[in-house]
Amino acid sequence: MTPFNFASPASTTLDELVHLRSAAQALQRKVKKRSAAPMNGGSVSRRLGRGLDFAEVREYQPGDDVRMIDWKVTARTGRAHTKLFVEERERPVLLVVDCRNSMRFGTRGMFKSVMAARLAALLGWCAIGGQDRVGGFVFTNNTHSEVRPQSGRRGLMALFRAMQQSQLEPNAGDADASVDTLADTMSRLRTGVHGGSTVVLLSDFSGFDDQSRVALGGMLQSLDVVAVQVCDPLEFTLPTPGRYTFRSNRSDAGERLFMQVGSKQQQNQYHERFLQRQADLKSLFSTNRHYFTTVLTSDSLLDASSRILTRQRQAAD
Repeated sequence: MTPFNFASPASTTLDELVHLRSAAQALQRKVKKRSAAPMNGGSVSRRLGRGLDFAEVREYQPGDDVRMIDWKVTARTGRAHTKLFVEERERPVLLVVDCRNSMRFGTRGMFKSVMAARLAALLGWCAIGGQDRVGGFVFTNNTHSEVRPQSGRRGLMALFRAMQQSQLEPNAGDADASVDTLADTMSRLRTGVHGGSTVVLLSDFSGFDDQSRVALGGMLQSLDVVAVQVCDPLEFTLPTPGRYTFRSNRSDAGERLFMQVGSKQQQNQYHERFLQRQADLKSLFSTNRHYFTTVLTSDSLLDASSRILTRQRQAAD
């Protein structure tokens, strides 16, 4: 697979997201080759790996899973019976894309919001290739859009339009206009997503506080969660001490912003705070047996997507 030639590092388009479908197909073939064991069906979720709907009860046969024994029928008939299931062909996959102010930033590669949108496109096309239903949430500081999971490309296309619309909001860069928090989105997810769904969170997790943790808590018990922390390299490690100039994309003139980096001690403290925050997030998700990873805006889009899909497949095996 060859590198992409995207038109802009600061925004994405509907056409661009649609054209990522061919890359997703190649990505799926690549991930399948990496898998140590084959998977039945399209599901790559650890918790949904069984992907089963109840079909019938029959008499137990040697080799049947003892966990599937139907004890009520066994007690009534005096002979062991086991439950049979059929494999689900579809499952809900929800892509939650953070487009808040904090995501509209990038010093290398692309904006965090753009990386999240392109990752969502690749993962969404892969889910459709696996015959899953795709939907999701797109949220900014001012608005949120919800797309119910749908078969085929309908849900994903609606999600693409929501991501494109989020870039056109006139007040998107106005921090004072903020009305939604990360906790608000987690609460909507908790009440709006059915158990058994897979939720992919694409966010920098800025503002992830105790309220967000409580709102997320219920989902961690009933959903399969893939948490992708999208970061800029500057957030990971500050540059050498000095005064740095940035250009804002909020106007055609390009407003100039400045950042002063102090001593080496300040650099180390900043780096330690980032690592601690990252460790806290990883602990939260991994403790509940969910997958957490960090993607930098300078990372290869295909490598990042491949890593997420490969780890999901390994967890499912």
